[in-house]
Amino acid sequence: MAENTTGTPSFARRGTLAFGQLGQAARLDAGYGTVEAPEAAGDSLSPSSKRRMLDRRQTFTEGEIQHPSKYQTWTIEQDEDTMSDSSLVINMLCDISPAGVLPLAFGMSGTGYIPSVLLLLVFASAAAYMMFLVARTIEIAGVKSYDRLWERCIGSDSKWMPTVVLWLVCFGNALAYICMVGDLISMCLPGFGINFLPRSYCIAVLAMFPLLPLCMLKDLSALAPTSFLALIAVVYMAIMMVIRFMDGSYLPGGEFHGFPRPKGHIGNFGIASLLLVNNLSIAFLCHYNGCKYYREFVDHRPGKFGVRVFTAFMLASCLFAITMLLGYATFGPNCEGVILNNYAKNDMLANIARFGMGFANVFSLPLMFSGLREATLVLLATANPGNAVFDQVWFQNALSAFMLGVIAILGIMVTDVSTVIGLVGAICGSAIIYVIPCLLFDRASAKFMGLGDYDHANPYEHVLVQTIGCIGVVLMFAGSMASILM
Repeated sequence: MAENTTGTPSFARRGTLAFGQLGQAARLDAGYGTVEAPEAAGDSLSPSSKRRMLDRRQTFTEGEIQHPSKYQTWTIEQDEDTMSDSSLVINMLCDISPAGVLPLAFGMSGTGYIPSVLLLLVFASAAAYMMFLVARTIEIAGVKSYDRLWERCIGSDSKWMPTVVLWLVCFGNALAYICMVGDLISMCLPGFGINFLPRSYCIAVLAMFPLLPLCMLKDLSALAPTSFLALIAVVYMAIMMVIRFMDGSYLPGGEFHGFPRPKGHIGNFGIASLLLVNNLSIAFLCHYNGCKYYREFVDHRPGKFGVRVFTAFMLASCLFAITMLLGYATFGPNCEGVILNNYAKNDMLANIARFGMGFANVFSLPLMFSGLREATLVLLATANPGNAVFDQVWFQNALSAFMLGVIAILGIMVTDVSTVIGLVGAICGSAIIYVIPCLLFDRASAKFMGLGDYDHANPYEHVLVQTIGCIGVVLMFAGSMASILM
């Protein structure tokens, strides 16, 4: 590289520039590729201000100063912390709620109200803690994706394993989402007088727009507006369920001639509770994006990230509790696997909820699709290392269009994939939520003991982490059995 005589250093790799310091000497931070302005001649910066917060940042490489190409490539290293506190919470709520909220009332058939709420809180707390562990593991190991964490903490020969698990859970659930979208929207349209759009047409149209452009986005913060719309739909569904429970429309003699309200069922708990345990164990699934959420979170630190995660999971728990308890209180043991199917087809409030929840799943799917695309790119790079085409945005967009097309075609062709998706969710979902984060944190803490700020991990916490990891393995097998038998 030719020597620069203007006082501005030349840069050989992508970094984040302190925009107001272009004319001063700068240095590279090897951790995240951040170029910060240190003290230069004539400056009087105090040591505490050398790592100050930047008001504006410009990502660039040397050639992009004259020939911008910021949007021609995308890699994990180019992920920037652009997601605000509110965007993080909203995206997580959208990632969790639309699919997780629908089957919980059905799971209560063998579990009373009190045990159901206690189980909900336990699984919400455990899942939030696992996201916190992902952030801490990233800081301990110094790398920021599941495959690199595995490579550094466990070994390079098996670094493909978490990526395969992640790919399976994202692909399986994306297929479940697209099927649910088709079912919910095609079911509610006749209530609005639209009879010419069958399920297959709904899936095909929505796959082209808005799903395709949303699934091509690389920055999760850009999905926050649509995630907020999905959250509004979930809140409306909860309000609708409160109204229908209070007005008695689904009681015998009510407007929609339902079933008598269940009596008792306060503390029931037994082998049949495995159904609710299976549903709750993966209801808070968003851990496939755990590393990406942390990478893109503004000023990310494990403690700050953990507080926002806990906030999102507790808000989701409130929505889950309302819909789960009111769904069972309204329909009792007659609850279906998707609670909205219990409401009458001529119930306009329920039809609006179906329409809203269909689009809530549409807006939630791109978040999961982001994890699917990253996992696919990692697997391709592992199989063919050094191929620069995988970093090209045009290739990634073409790959996104192809994968979304495959998912949409499968969703049109296969109307019932519940057993297969249940198995994938139970095995791979429990693995990515509980087993892999616990294993990576345990190995990272042991391997890098004494090398950083996390060298004094509480030994009781290690016991807790190992216990949760073992329970996660049990949930994998129990969930798979429940999916087959029930």
